[in-house]
Amino acid sequence: MLIYQYSNGLDGFLSAVFRAYEDHALPDLITDGQLSQPPLSSQLVVIRPDEAKALRVEKGIYARLGMSGLHQITYAYASADPEKNRKLFYWILSVFKHGSEVQKRYQDPNVMEFYDMTARVTLEINHALLHLAFCQNEDGLHCTEFSPDHNILPFLIPHFVRKLREPFLIMDCKRSLYGIFDGTEWKVLYSEQKIPLTPSSSQEIFQRLWKEYYRAIAIAAQENKRLQDSYLPRRYRAFFSDFRT
Repeated sequence: MLIYQYSNGLDGFLSAVFRAYEDHALPDLITDGQLSQPPLSSQLVVIRPDEAKALRVEKGIYARLGMSGLHQITYAYASADPEKNRKLFYWILSVFKHGSEVQKRYQDPNVMEFYDMTARVTLEINHALLHLAFCQNEDGLHCTEFSPDHNILPFLIPHFVRKLREPFLIMDCKRSLYGIFDGTEWKVLYSEQKIPLTPSSSQEIFQRLWKEYYRAIAIAAQENKRLQDSYLPRRYRAFFSDFRT
């Protein structure tokens, strides 16, 4: 059993892809985690991240698929799918073998698994862009939090930089990641210490007024839960003050 073990995120993974081409090898497992007890018969290859080699893989994909191919790589790598390394690896092999025709290879299960995986990531990005709602704290900072399935926070921040044009904070509760924009530049930071996102007193008043307004105009007999779910999936509602009692 041939195992490639890499580090340093996407650059490390693409370095592993380059190594597979160098060795003319098809690893049985590509992992970015420490293996506590590899099988006795396995061959473990530790891949050192190499920016130049990773860039060569990216250039090869760009030559065949353009920027859309590079975007697909980043979406796929953000997936929480436990099989993402395998799916991404075999998709890259297919890209180098078939070029732009890879997008038409509906009969290839490896290719279709990859596109299904990226579709789930892009769908969650679109949901978050539509449904994330900010509130202001006492310091006037726009804040929000959510708990996405996939690591999509870096894809959201540029959109809200353009939309808000003011300092903001987005918290990914599942990964303890904070997307911070200070008005000039943005970054993503990791912190195990949870930052309380407490709305200002004026914001709380508006939230109460909105709930009272909704209760006043709502017609119980015409409530349509299925339609509500199509507009705002239930998994996002825990982070909306409108749905908190």
